[in-house]
Amino acid sequence: MPSQPIHDIHCLWDLKVPMRDGILLSVDVYLPQTPGPFPTVLLRTPYESTRDGHIDWAAWWARRGYACVVGDNRGKFESQGEFYPYRDDGPDGHDTLAWIAAQPWCSGKIGTSGRSYGGLFQWQLAPHRSPHLTAMAPQVIMGDYYGDYHHTGGAVQWAITLMASITFATNVAFAQRGCAHLFGNQKFYRTLPLIEADVAAIGREIPYFRDWLRHSEDDAYWQAISTENKLDQIDVPVYQQCGWYDAYTAASFRMWNGLRERGYSDRARRNQKIYVVPWTHHIPEGSKLGDIDFGPNAYVDLNAEDLRWFDHWLKGEDNGIMEEPPIRLFVMGTNVWRGEHEWPLARTVFTPWYLHSAGHANSLHGDGTLSPVAPGDEPADRFDYDPDRPVPTLGGNNTTWTQMKFAVDQVLPGPIDQRPVERRDDVLVYTSAVLQEDLEVTGPLEVVLHAGSSAPDTDFTAKLVDVHPGGQAIHIAEGILRARYRHGYDRQQLLAPGEVATYRIELAPTSNVFLAGHRLRVEISSSNFPRFNRNLNTGEDVATGTRWEIAHQTVFHDSVRASHIVLPVIPRATA
Repeated sequence: MPSQPIHDIHCLWDLKVPMRDGILLSVDVYLPQTPGPFPTVLLRTPYESTRDGHIDWAAWWARRGYACVVGDNRGKFESQGEFYPYRDDGPDGHDTLAWIAAQPWCSGKIGTSGRSYGGLFQWQLAPHRSPHLTAMAPQVIMGDYYGDYHHTGGAVQWAITLMASITFATNVAFAQRGCAHLFGNQKFYRTLPLIEADVAAIGREIPYFRDWLRHSEDDAYWQAISTENKLDQIDVPVYQQCGWYDAYTAASFRMWNGLRERGYSDRARRNQKIYVVPWTHHIPEGSKLGDIDFGPNAYVDLNAEDLRWFDHWLKGEDNGIMEEPPIRLFVMGTNVWRGEHEWPLARTVFTPWYLHSAGHANSLHGDGTLSPVAPGDEPADRFDYDPDRPVPTLGGNNTTWTQMKFAVDQVLPGPIDQRPVERRDDVLVYTSAVLQEDLEVTGPLEVVLHAGSSAPDTDFTAKLVDVHPGGQAIHIAEGILRARYRHGYDRQQLLAPGEVATYRIELAPTSNVFLAGHRLRVEISSSNFPRFNRNLNTGEDVATGTRWEIAHQTVFHDSVRASHIVLPVIPRATA
């Protein structure tokens, strides 16, 4: 049995914890009203420790026999110092654990929990290898701040970068109704140059926002704060949670694999677990997300999951959690949970499905098709990408739901019908024949695109879509690649006039069964705005550029340049 909610609670408010540089950080402590000491759970947040959600969360743990510590980040609310995202979280967390371990109410067993920035804090803390850190449970977050957060595919992940900057700098959340008309609209998203968006929003510069834009390559700035390059320094069991429609699931699997291969000790390498729910970055109110209801088994009580984890590692209870498969996936389409042991799955058959057309794949009404048969002599498809008329973000693997739900121009995530954007001529649409049997696709996704552009720099986007018998075109996964980074994110190379380049576009991973009677679809375009910033097609500096031009795009799918998507197919006999 998991720990039961049997305890009354005693609170210690606004205790000051000294850091190594003399700065005092504020924490609130929630204790069971029973003799201690207690195993302890720590949450560090930049979003105010005394918000209702944090208080409810802390009380939930204290009622179950845990001491719970909720603290404000350096420079936020009751904590002293200057807030600069990511920079101080590791050392400050290490010092906070030392302080907690010295308190009479702490048993010496400390776990960390939290989602989004609360998970980011944990990954920053982990490489410091505090002797007091016993287990971690980060949710919906990553360790690579360049490729997974601020510069995905080389493009600026614009809506979340803006939202995070403004929220950190002002304590104003996009979710607040009074701010929606200021920030949640196309006019604000279209601010040029990008680096002036902070002044446009709050009337002053935000230093870290400008640093994020100025460091447009994966350079020493990003490497210094990355956790992904420090996995060999981490020595702690970790239970990750992520979502198929969040932006960071591929990163979570990389971290999981990396710790199993390169963790500091055998203890760390053997004790990594991960589970994936059919959610986005935020917790839905039920089993429905976007246009799909995933059924009653889809909803997961995240506190209950963490409780099993911490009951085992902090209380020493033999509850069986470590005997379960290390991966737990929700398989969409059939809407079932399944345990797995590796990622990608060992039985995966990576299968190319090729783009085809007679040269007119533009829009839902074009002649684009998709099949596992390689192309022969086929004409290319063409479209014009106008930065003044970008393809709007419609669902997908983004983190902007709660922040934008009161916005003038909503940016919603998840499995949303794509037909409104598929009606555009600047979206190439390739659709398979009707499936005669179920097809499971579980694993990482990649589109290999052979394309040319009239511009010195441009973007190419790709989506995988599940077309239902009634015509609904449900978003499964998406990705983007900025042309100047086609050879790597550590350097930029503009396109030569007339150059036909190969773009390897990483899509978000998925687990979806395309049911018999459904069809697969791939969309190709050059924008997904405002999730990603608009490429102005001029090759100017991304942060300071203001001039744009229309790019004339050509997508090839012939015997020499066979553009395709690589599907991680799971054979039916072993699914």
